[in-house]
Amino acid sequence: MLDSADVLSKQLKDLLVDPWQQLADESSPSELPPYLIIVDALDEIDDGGGSEFLRDLLEMIKEGHLRGLKFLVTSRPDPDLAELCSSFESHAICRLYEVLTADVEADIDMYLRTKLPALQDEPQLAALVQKADGLFIYAATVVRYLTPRRRMAKLEQLYLMDKMLQDHMPPTSRKAVVPSLIDALYEQIVWAAFCELDEAMFRDRLKILHTLLCTEERVSTSVAGRLASDLACTEELAKVAKVVIDDLHAVLYFKGDRVFWYHGSFPDYIFNKDRSKFKVADASGTGIREVDMSCNEAAHHAFLTRSCFRIMNSDLRFNICDLPSSFLLDAKVDYLSRRVQENINSVMEYSSKYWAQHLYRADSSDQEAGRSRLSDFLQVRVLFWIECMNLLGSKAQCTPMLQRAREWVLKVGI
Repeated sequence: MLDSADVLSKQLKDLLVDPWQQLADESSPSELPPYLIIVDALDEIDDGGGSEFLRDLLEMIKEGHLRGLKFLVTSRPDPDLAELCSSFESHAICRLYEVLTADVEADIDMYLRTKLPALQDEPQLAALVQKADGLFIYAATVVRYLTPRRRMAKLEQLYLMDKMLQDHMPPTSRKAVVPSLIDALYEQIVWAAFCELDEAMFRDRLKILHTLLCTEERVSTSVAGRLASDLACTEELAKVAKVVIDDLHAVLYFKGDRVFWYHGSFPDYIFNKDRSKFKVADASGTGIREVDMSCNEAAHHAFLTRSCFRIMNSDLRFNICDLPSSFLLDAKVDYLSRRVQENINSVMEYSSKYWAQHLYRADSSDQEAGRSRLSDFLQVRVLFWIECMNLLGSKAQCTPMLQRAREWVLKVGI
């Protein structure tokens, strides 16, 4: 079996190097079109995957397999990635914080005028450029905030922009203002989405948001809603989750039926208690209310572990897809894929695939209950789970997941 590094190298060879070399062999150098390949956000690949990818890519460039191609690689500051780039002879490194502020502001000004044509002659736009302070992520988030719908009247956009500009920050150095600037924008966005909710609705919707940010893969609103609640009414929960996404349209979006975030700085903000805890005037305008939007990752992984076990305990059963005979190979079962789709819903699939990952990343606040849930699962339902994973085409994950559960038991103690 190939390890992850070998798999990555093989994918690069099969998907990029071999097709490009075939094209180069069939064409003269003058016939090859100029290509620029952009590899964005390498730092967001988990477990050092960005460094592995860049190392393999640079090695193939050095070996001359990709002549004629140019690559633009972007990343937030990462020591391993920076060292790899510095070791490569034919390269140029551009650090955004070294670019002249005037040049960046001119680009942001052009971007905002292009994206907000109705406001391009308004004096507030220049103030918005100044407030962006050279951060494109700020400008891009502002555009989404000012255009919540495809058609917006100029008066409505001006109203939203004026609201945004009312929060003036004290002068400070550019280095210090960067996190505060993004945090102030995210604060406005999340508070606008949650400000009119009573305490119970606030907690329920915040739990859905935290779930969307903590799941091991991007999920649909129905999966997020069911994981975040003890209720079984998936359709209604999906509606609540969709409202959360709609209200946070400036930072979250749908791709197909799954929810993504535009930029990694948003989950960074939510996962940092110091950044996502702020004060606002209360409804009466006479007092101050402290708002905490932060997510304790380890605690929420413990919550998601409980949700996964709750769902599996409810839905796992013997012969979950009602197969006609245990003597038939899966390949011989008529309409097997339809049976799987009808009997294993998306939240059951998610719970089956990721309960061990959440368990491993959970805090140790309820060790006794956690051990009890795991013991019950292994004694009563583990064979049903293995059958379910096999039907989902994920049986190879069973052994690593059980090994991870064992690691958790050893970590917290028996």
